[in-house]
Parts: sequence; structure tokens; C-alpha cells
Amino acid sequence: MFDEGIDKAAVAVSAKRLRGYEIDAVPVGRSRSFSTPEDTIDAPDRASIVGEGVLAFTANLDAQNQEDILHAFLFSSLVANKAFPLESQGKEWYYQFVEVMHDAGWVASQKFYSDLSVGGSSVRMDQLVLEVLGAVVAGMAVPGSASVLMLKVAGDAINALKKRETALTLYERNMLEHGVGGMSTGTCTEVNGEVTIALGTVRFIRKNTSAKVLFVDWDSREVKLYRGESVFRKVPSLVEQNREYIREKLGANSKRKIESYEI
Repeated sequence: MFDEGIDKAAVAVSAKRLRGYEIDAVPVGRSRSFSTPEDTIDAPDRASIVGEGVLAFTANLDAQNQEDILHAFLFSSLVANKAFPLESQGKEWYYQFVEVMHDAGWVASQKFYSDLSVGGSSVRMDQLVLEVLGAVVAGMAVPGSASVLMLKVAGDAINALKKRETALTLYERNMLEHGVGGMSTGTCTEVNGEVTIALGTVRFIRKNTSAKVLFVDWDSREVKLYRGESVFRKVPSLVEQNREYIREKLGANSKRKIESYEI
């Protein structure tokens, strides 16, 4: 459990820094509240569109853990979007996002950002982000059955968007018009009592003005690609300390850009 051995001085610094972050106040997209703690989810597995991210949850994660993940991810994304709004600032965006997640109570046990090369003349973003996520999960110290499940729910979450045309259109529009050139896919689970997020991120600098991101072929000559790989582990005491502040901050800025759906 990550609560053990937490340095109190470091906790205070993180809490102070968290309250100094700014998030974009421009209302975008459609809001939809997700399950409350009273609506505990057992099955089927769930997924959520969170700003420019798609997060999938295994059935053993209760609603409070799902809410904590969604709020921390959205808050961290908005802070990074405001601080580094350009497609060319992908690396800065990524490390800002990781820092805010840490301050919110999610410690990064793995973080990596680099150029991404692809073979062939075309690339599919939905396939690419799942490949990056697969590399993250493969490097985690979890049982094989758990890693298979984590990848399955993430793949199901992406594929489910094909059947949700309105949600897909809004997601892509938000990413291209209000995002900063990137998408993330995460799979969230609890293993041995520890809540974990595995996150694959693909950032892109486009030479075209395509209105489609997922399920279409991109000309590989028209896009410069980068990859981010992250694993976050929940520190319950820190998350509880920051939960209400993040909730209020997001609510005050009308930024609960979250739509949940079954997969």
C-alpha cells in the first residue's frame, strides 16, 4: 500500500502545489455525471470518455475509485492543457500531467515519453494507442490473468465507440478543436488491494485538418508521433485529502466532461 512511508513534508508541498494549478475555464462538450458511491458497479465492465482520454474499468473497481480516477485524470489534463496548449508542446504537456496526477494522490511508478516511429504508409490511432498501452501493461508486475483482463477492457472500450456515433463525434471534435494534439487510453484495476492505472498516450503534430481520429487510416507522412507510457498507483490518504478540492474545482469550472458507458 502506497500510504506507508509517505513523507509528511512532501505531502504538504504537493497539496499546496495542487491548489495553485489553473484549469481552462472554457466550457466544452457535453457533461454527464457518472455513478455515485451508492451505485456500486459489479458488472459489466465500464468505460468513460474523459476529455481527450478513454478510460476502462474492470468490474472489481467500486464507484468511489472510479470517481477518484476520473476526477484526477480530468483535472490533470485540464491543467496540462492550459499550461501547454500547443501540439508542439507534447513533452511538456506529458510531464505536467504526470506531476499533477502525483499531487492529486496518484504516484507514477512508471513514466516515459519519446518519439514514435511507425512502419508503412498509414497509421490507425485507435490501434496505435492500444499498442502503446499493451507495452505499459506488459511491463507491470501483475499476474498474467490480470494483464489480459486490463488489455481486454481497454480494447472493448475503444471498440465500443464505433457503436456510439454521437459520443465518438463529440470526442473527436473535442480532441481536435479543444485538445492539444493527443489522446490517451487507460485501463484501471485493483490488484492485491492496490488501485492502479496503466495509461498509454499518443501525441501527434498534424500537417492536415482531418476531422476524424479513430477508426480511419492516417497518412504516416502527414503526422509526427510521440508516445507516453505511465503507471499510476493510488495513495488513498492523499486522494482523500484532495478529493473535495478537485471535485469543487471541476464543478466551479463546468468541466465534468465525462460520459460513462458499459462495454
